[in-house]
Amino acid sequence: ILQIAEHIKSEIDKFKPYVPLATSLRREGMYERHWDQISEKVGFDVRPNEGFTFTTVIEMGLLKHLEVCQEVGEKATKEYAIEISLKKMYAEWDGMEFRVPKYKETNTYYVTGFDDVSNVLDEHIQTTQAMQFSVFKKPFEEKIEEWAHKLLLVSDILEEWIKCQGQWMYLQPIFESPDIIKQLPLEGKKFRGVDTKWRETMSATKASPGVLKVCTQELLDTLREANTTLDEVQ
Repeated sequence: ILQIAEHIKSEIDKFKPYVPLATSLRREGMYERHWDQISEKVGFDVRPNEGFTFTTVIEMGLLKHLEVCQEVGEKATKEYAIEISLKKMYAEWDGMEFRVPKYKETNTYYVTGFDDVSNVLDEHIQTTQAMQFSVFKKPFEEKIEEWAHKLLLVSDILEEWIKCQGQWMYLQPIFESPDIIKQLPLEGKKFRGVDTKWRETMSATKASPGVLKVCTQELLDTLREANTTLDEVQ
């Protein structure tokens, strides 16, 4: 038994130097591009084709290039973390919808739960900004920039929407009065224009309440124009 134990210990001791190498090459996120990087740096082809085992790795002499493998493995892990984080954010927004109940007796709607959207939005903007400064962002740089632009667009829209909704709710009952329309015909006309756009926007949002689908540059332009007009009316 002692001989068997000593033999096993000897085999373990022989393998110990290879553990960091095995760990580096088994990192999550090791894609084709990472094997290309290792191959380029060590000067010969290294990639997990059919029949590729750790014995193959040892026979290639990759232990001599441990630092290269560790560097690329670490890079793969960091890039993979960015990839997973992006996918997680995408998934969260896929199921996020505006809540659009009816507003009093107006035959139109309004949005509730802006804070819920804003909380997720703020968190994701911070996460995305951190990605933009990451030295490991290169494989996903275009996706990160597109995502950052989309989140900032949503942020701008929420700001304008909250303002527009508040002004519309305040002015709507005022301009329902025929007397007010007579006294303020120009302002009444401007409000009716905004009111029509508001109802169109809210009907579209009710029909398709997904936040990312609703939030377009066109909507931002509409809300900004509406707010400018409502500022004039007030």
